Amino acid sequence: MAAGRISKYTSSTPEAHEWRCGVYLRLSREDGDKLESDSIVNQRKIIDRYLAKNDDLSVYDFYIDDGFTGSNFERPGLKNLMEDVRNRKVNCILVKDLSRFGRNYYETGRYLEVVFPLLQVRFISVNDYIDSYKDPQSCQNASVSFKNVMNDEYCKDISRKIKSSFQAKKKRGEYLGSVPLYGYRKDPEDRHKLLIDPEAAETVKLIYQLFTEGYSIYNIGLQLDERGIPNPTKYKQLKGIKGNHKLAYQSGGWSSQTIRRILQNEMYLGKMIQGKSRKVSPRLKTLVSVPKENFIIVEGTHEAIITAKTFQQAQERFRHDTWQAKGTREIKDDFITGSLFVGMIKCADCGRAMQRTGRMDGDNPLYYFVCGTHQQWRQCTRHAIRVKKLVKTILTTIQMLVRIAFNMEKLLQELEESPSKARALLELSKEIGTCEKQRDKLLRLQNDLYLDLKNDILTKEQYLYFREDYKKQVVTLEERIEKLREQYASEEENLAHNDFVEAFKRYQNVTELSRDMLSELIETIYVKENGELKIKFHFQDEFHRAMSVIQSNADEGEGNFVELNQNLQKAEEIFCENRL
Repeated sequence: MAAGRISKYTSSTPEAHEWRCGVYLRLSREDGDKLESDSIVNQRKIIDRYLAKNDDLSVYDFYIDDGFTGSNFERPGLKNLMEDVRNRKVNCILVKDLSRFGRNYYETGRYLEVVFPLLQVRFISVNDYIDSYKDPQSCQNASVSFKNVMNDEYCKDISRKIKSSFQAKKKRGEYLGSVPLYGYRKDPEDRHKLLIDPEAAETVKLIYQLFTEGYSIYNIGLQLDERGIPNPTKYKQLKGIKGNHKLAYQSGGWSSQTIRRILQNEMYLGKMIQGKSRKVSPRLKTLVSVPKENFIIVEGTHEAIITAKTFQQAQERFRHDTWQAKGTREIKDDFITGSLFVGMIKCADCGRAMQRTGRMDGDNPLYYFVCGTHQQWRQCTRHAIRVKKLVKTILTTIQMLVRIAFNMEKLLQELEESPSKARALLELSKEIGTCEKQRDKLLRLQNDLYLDLKNDILTKEQYLYFREDYKKQVVTLEERIEKLREQYASEEENLAHNDFVEAFKRYQNVTELSRDMLSELIETIYVKENGELKIKFHFQDEFHRAMSVIQSNADEGEGNFVELNQNLQKAEEIFCENRL
């Protein structure tokens, strides 16, 4: 008798000598007093003794996470192990005990009860007497759940103790940051104490000096760049201070945001300010901001770089809602018209949001949008455009599209009533009916196959062949029927109703822009270096659908089509190339 077909859901457990073990070892600071008993070396000794007694196990590789918490599963060693499991290089995971694999009750249970069985992986925990192959119930009994809960609670308890310890240190004014604040360095004899870094401190003083003298934040950045002073991130990188330097710009240029943070940081007064954020959960890395009144502030923990008087003068400047540059008069930052475009106007080259700025031309203020990257970092280029020019161009374009929307609606209405549409719907209906009859016939033949097999009209091989063949033909026909029905629904749809037409028609006789209008009609405005605009409108798909219908039915409404052709070509250029 021929062997029956093995279901893809049937477990194909390997023979004993085929077990390829991934040995997982982990140690973290949360292990506290158990450091010696749970050391990597000790874990390995216990596993080596177990391997010596079990000849059916062979080690494929060791996967080690030294210094990683068990409360989450984002660990490099564990990730490498699971990658090898998925690639079928490892089919058995071996650990000293469950706490080494993880201390998260939910995640550990999910791996034991769902992930490992699904991947057909054998799991062995030596000290817990768990072996999912020899004793499958050992992974699901009450003691395993209890141990997972206890490991989870242990992790939470350690987390609470560490948090309490950190809070106490913060209240004593001990600095807990991994990288010192710009202008300071860590005391070599006490890493929780800050000392002044003379070179960086002089730069901090210069920033405050220039700001209180009337320089804008932007111009302070220019001054620092011209003097070749690297920004804080670049400075720490050059000094070999450990930290995340991924954001260090190659030029070391100063951003307005960095300068603003320095000018508003009270730690330069000698105060230790910590606890500005907190984790939402011990298991997650996500941080949320803490209200300012809950910050932990300790006075006089380190030497001040800025005097209280200078700091107060800087804050007074921030309280003035003005834009000011050295050597020019004050310009109130009200940019009312420019506010219409905030959030939708961007640099065409770097993609960053444009920023509003202004200058005086005699007694008249001139308002511009300029590239945010250039404004803050002196990179990219200005891409400047006057607000008045921007408003005029956008308004003119919308007015033109409104006129086209009305003309397009008229033409679509004529096409809606044309005889060609009725003919197309009839042809589609006939084809759908033909396909449905073919599908139903195949389904009947498919149902009769089993009877033919029972009556020995077909052999088993013939039965399987025809069943699979009919099944494929039915699927193909059903896909074809679905496409035809979609096409029918599209053809049947009222051509005169088009979202592009409806949206732009609402702004007939428009003479000025509004925020609501721009939000509805425009997705993004890009500004090129030469001041040329590239506009991405909403309803582009609807516009192209209407254009396709009009062009494919040009003969039906020839006179109107010729009349609209020139305007439609202009509109299509806007929607296809988004260029003005």
